[in-house]
Amino acid sequence: MQINANYSVNGVPYDNKRKQNNIPQFSTECAVQENENINPYMAEPLVYVCDCYQKFNVVTGMPKSNFGDSFGYDMQKDISSHMTDFYAGKVSREELNSYFEECCTSMRTYRTSQHQTSGTNEADNTQIVSEMYEVFAKENARAASQANYQEGKALNEKYYSDSHSDWTYYNSDYYYQCNETNAALRESVKQMIEKWDLDEIDCDKIEANSSLTLDGGFDFNSTWNFEFRNQAGRSSLAKESAIPPENFKMFFKEQVTSFTEDNKFNGNLKITIGENNYDLKVPFQTLRTGSEGEICNVWDLMEDYYPKSEDTSKVKNFLGNMSVFTRWYAYETRINDIFGDYEVSHKELS
Repeated sequence: MQINANYSVNGVPYDNKRKQNNIPQFSTECAVQENENINPYMAEPLVYVCDCYQKFNVVTGMPKSNFGDSFGYDMQKDISSHMTDFYAGKVSREELNSYFEECCTSMRTYRTSQHQTSGTNEADNTQIVSEMYEVFAKENARAASQANYQEGKALNEKYYSDSHSDWTYYNSDYYYQCNETNAALRESVKQMIEKWDLDEIDCDKIEANSSLTLDGGFDFNSTWNFEFRNQAGRSSLAKESAIPPENFKMFFKEQVTSFTEDNKFNGNLKITIGENNYDLKVPFQTLRTGSEGEICNVWDLMEDYYPKSEDTSKVKNFLGNMSVFTRWYAYETRINDIFGDYEVSHKELS
């Protein structure tokens, strides 16, 4: 039964009558009833509305970001953990899709309980799904980059038995897995649009306008550049849109020999393309005339060894955009301060 705020009992206003008889005041918090056997992320809110107080039904409005408070922060950490487990093979793609829906439902439940939305407002529900995609897609790219990094770290310890950070690593498997997972997340968005009866959500626009880009974008190559160009300062992709060959791996170690009298030393480059393995010297030299002796284009190093009978266009296009260099080169040229694409300087690619 709903009780009107102006209702009186025997001429005494109900609110006073309530106090006289020690009747508990109705809570201004929404009551959310959940079955204990239901996953809390899947529980939809059951809201009992009481209009004893006019302010009870007031919706204060959605926050600027659903991930700006402690609830959202904890959820983002959990999403990050799930993505890490996904790349470790502990979470399937089907489980990831279900988890996306669980997070959307949980966020709507929480925002409803905080009187920030009615739970049925289309604009609010669109905001929830849109921001959920943004965070999932970002954590996808971060998890792919981290999986690549950990694999490279293990190889450095295997090859050189040290924990130095003078190495870089690229595994194209993570590039393709990151792309495929991003596409799967977009399908999850479409499913939520259908379930909640929303208008179309433009995922490309979400990524283009996102502020979550300090450590790269939503793709593997830009997060790889952040790790090894901007942070490590030893490798770079000039064009982040460059597509790697399938089954491609590259491991680079800056210095594996001592300096000679003329300031020369060698780095090491290990490349796998399909079933072919290449182990190459990377000739560096510290020159007083400039820094040109401290950077090498990967295709220039590979060209003489790659089989002439095979179609080289895809391999050349990718490796021609990849360079390896010394930490001192990064310091001198400030290449580690460049974000995004830049022109390839070694020679024009055909």
